[in-house]
Amino acid sequence: MNVSRFLCPALLLAAIPLCAQAPAGGRGPGRSTFLVSRPIPDPAAVERGKALFGPSCGFCHGTNATGAEGPDLVRSAIALRDEGGDEIGPVIRAGRPGMPAFPQMTDPQIKDIAAFVRDRQQAAIDRGSYTLKNVNTGDAKRGETYFATHCVTCHSLTKDLKGIGAKYDNAVLLGKIVYPGGRGAAVRSAATVTVAGKVTSGVLEYQDDFEVGLRDSSGEYHGFSKGPGVQIEITEPLAGHVKLMKAFTDRDMHDVLAYLVSMK
Repeated sequence: MNVSRFLCPALLLAAIPLCAQAPAGGRGPGRSTFLVSRPIPDPAAVERGKALFGPSCGFCHGTNATGAEGPDLVRSAIALRDEGGDEIGPVIRAGRPGMPAFPQMTDPQIKDIAAFVRDRQQAAIDRGSYTLKNVNTGDAKRGETYFATHCVTCHSLTKDLKGIGAKYDNAVLLGKIVYPGGRGAAVRSAATVTVAGKVTSGVLEYQDDFEVGLRDSSGEYHGFSKGPGVQIEITEPLAGHVKLMKAFTDRDMHDVLAYLVSMK
């Protein structure tokens, strides 16, 4: 039985679509000139809005608009839809249950606050402006102990990880610890299905409560219904990592990184 199956891509981020940004070269290094479909606000308006937002809104929404007792405005659907205060202005003036009203706010003040919130949204989405800090902050001796306890059953510093510290920079190596198969990459599991004594082996393509499918070395797809007389063996290449990540702390991660970085 040959079965074709498709996986729809997950919709991430916010409740509204984000349009393509214009090429970099806007205000500030690496800043694009557009967020969603609108130009980013004037820096002077952003500064005025920041000065207003802190004492008026920061106690609830955080000084950077990322949330505190109240919601995160960087990801708020209302704030993302806002055009110069048209969405958040009425909320600011009238208030909401649990939120005080600010009827004294003038139109220019609300526009400045909207500019500040828009700038915070731009900063969150503009990956080109992110600064990567030093990630090698762990203790190599602790990392050596952790590695010897949890990792040596699958990895060897004289074989697959020989000279690992010289092959990658720190950030890339940390990424390989967290995403050993590559971020977004499919790490294929091996599957063997035996039906009436006939063995079919290949790469696992699909599995649910009722069916399993694999693709053999020639590229042919084989689908099987689960049930009596159907024996299935699946080898997960990253089973150890999946199990480990449930107990892996941030300190463990950086300690192991520090140890591996020292293996030149």
